[in-house]
Amino acid sequence: MTYFARANCVSSKNKSITTYVILGDDKQLTEEIIRENQQFKEFMHDYKPKVVYVDYAVYNTEEKLDNSMQPETFENIISTDSTFYSQGELAVEFKNKSKAVAKKKKTSPAVIGVICFGIAAVAALGGIAIGKKLFSNSILPEATETSTLPINEDGMIIPEQMDLDAGAEQITVSIDRSYSAIPMEDIELKGAIVDGVATITLPEFDKTDFFTHVPGYTWGFSSIPDGKQIEYYGGQSYEFRENKKLYRVLVKYGGGSGTKNDPYRIDYYDQLELMADEGARGYFKQTQDIQFPSYASHKSIDTVNELKNDPDSEYFEYDGGGFLIEYIDSPLFGDVSGATIKNVNIKNSSINETIYKDYGAIVCRVFNYSYHKNNEAYETGETLIKHCTVSHSSINLGEIPDDTAEPTTTAPIIVPAEKIEYDENGNPIDKEEEKEEKKEVIVKKSEGYSVGAISGNGGQIEDCYVTDVSVNVYSDDYILNVGGISGKSANSINCVVSGFSCSGKIFNAGGIVGSASGSRMYDAKGRELPNYYGGNIQGCVSRNTSLSCELCAGGIAAVGGSNGESPIISNCYSCEFYPICGEYTKDQLTKEGIVGGILGMDGTFENGHNITNTVSVAEYSVIGKAQKSKYDDTVRQAPDYAYYQQNILTVINKNTVSPVNPKEIFTGSFAFGSAETFGSDSGALSYPTAIEDLFEKTITEDTSNEQS
Repeated sequence: MTYFARANCVSSKNKSITTYVILGDDKQLTEEIIRENQQFKEFMHDYKPKVVYVDYAVYNTEEKLDNSMQPETFENIISTDSTFYSQGELAVEFKNKSKAVAKKKKTSPAVIGVICFGIAAVAALGGIAIGKKLFSNSILPEATETSTLPINEDGMIIPEQMDLDAGAEQITVSIDRSYSAIPMEDIELKGAIVDGVATITLPEFDKTDFFTHVPGYTWGFSSIPDGKQIEYYGGQSYEFRENKKLYRVLVKYGGGSGTKNDPYRIDYYDQLELMADEGARGYFKQTQDIQFPSYASHKSIDTVNELKNDPDSEYFEYDGGGFLIEYIDSPLFGDVSGATIKNVNIKNSSINETIYKDYGAIVCRVFNYSYHKNNEAYETGETLIKHCTVSHSSINLGEIPDDTAEPTTTAPIIVPAEKIEYDENGNPIDKEEEKEEKKEVIVKKSEGYSVGAISGNGGQIEDCYVTDVSVNVYSDDYILNVGGISGKSANSINCVVSGFSCSGKIFNAGGIVGSASGSRMYDAKGRELPNYYGGNIQGCVSRNTSLSCELCAGGIAAVGGSNGESPIISNCYSCEFYPICGEYTKDQLTKEGIVGGILGMDGTFENGHNITNTVSVAEYSVIGKAQKSKYDDTVRQAPDYAYYQQNILTVINKNTVSPVNPKEIFTGSFAFGSAETFGSDSGALSYPTAIEDLFEKTITEDTSNEQS
């Protein structure tokens, strides 16, 4: 008699597989056995879940079995020649012996799980208690497990109570439940007094209980009946010196009042949706990692200054607190002005949009308003986007073709120009189809939209890091500018792109920005003013970038020049630069594009860029097509191996004096770290010290090592 198990495995990321395992004499499926299953190993390697929930059934049969059999064979045996023996459950946690930055892939769209898998996992593994692990980001004290705690009918999870010695001094916290439709006694939580205080963990509110949870709002506790502010948060431990009665209170977001000293707390995905609904203003601070469940879709948050007399009254700040936002499917912010966005980390997300406009994973468009009111001048000031990351994510615009599972940036076959024949209109002739059909004249359109990992259009972007991100354009019209940091920023300072690719209908693409022309101002009615400002890129790195576009590509910027005064590209370097630039017909090059190791070419702006204290790849000219922009003798071209030498710091860390203000001096802050820190297989590379702490935020667990 042979015993085998059919194991339904659902990960904490809502991915699932069914695998079949032949069992030994003990007739039990154990964690050690399932870990040795090849399909399970591949599953763990592909999705890197924190935990996998396994619901299995054991069967016996007289048939001879081996683990190489196809699933259909096992299913046929289950239905015809087997007997059910037993069933059980496992929770298999991921165990890794090391962490490493994920290697660059051609594309990395985050695939979000189907909700039915999550529901099936809840049903199979114990209902609401385990379901909470799948769908909620609430944090319980380390000493408790959600699956062992009772859940009250009014949506509170009661902490497990410790047995107190008879006669021991204790303090009681009573939780009022007079709000219940059915009169119920208070919940009483007791704690032993130690050194005059008792530490008591309060009940946590179950956000998966849809009858008590209010989207965008948070339940907490107050010592004041009908209180308006949370004094005590659910699921947290507090020290009490006397008996106390607490009352439930419902507040907007996760608490707070929206002031600088008491910002709104953001700790759950639906609070971001409330921000979008209300056009949020004020101060916000994220206090926990946020994961969007597969059934939720994000609406980008617009927060545009309303241009009141006192600009400060319209201020907006979102502090991500260094926590993650994962599995988001639309840009975090849409249109923004007069704002600060900092410490935001977008990870494992796939942004798929069909509307044709500017896009960035963090911000789409930034506006800077300048206007007069009562003979006084007001400006919103440029929006600051600081100390943020986007990693292991993709932005996909337009309808993705059914036959395109993964967009590719592989170079087409290049045919020398002299072998291509053209008709009288300048169109290439396809000899095989010349007699069968007329050539269509393709009109390529672009409305000037821009796409980048951090921002689409605008923003003062500082100390940001982008890794393993792709932009893929399938829209009917072309995107004008695509960049690893921004399609077109106001300024980009101390930013790093490591592993970025773009492909599809794109005119200009750059490792840091598509266009370095800077930003414009707008009046109170939203009309563009002639003012241009910015256009500076300083202290930035672009490495391992694969850019596929038609007109122009640059290791740092595709298009240079600005109407702003004396724009600068300084203290930067670009390496591992892989451009595919030109127009192709049937995978044949028909018109070569323009490529520069640092800057592709100038646009139609008044002032060119001055490039200084910068290192460029040796394979391309520093500027692909020089018109007004120029570089001085501090710029170096280097082979690949030179980027791993300490001497590079003597170039990129030099002082750069602003041509506009001689007192304004920019100094590179580059340092070398370990090869693992920056994710380079070749050795250590230099990076701006301001982003060093962001590397850990973007690391993805590598399960290629042996697991045990």
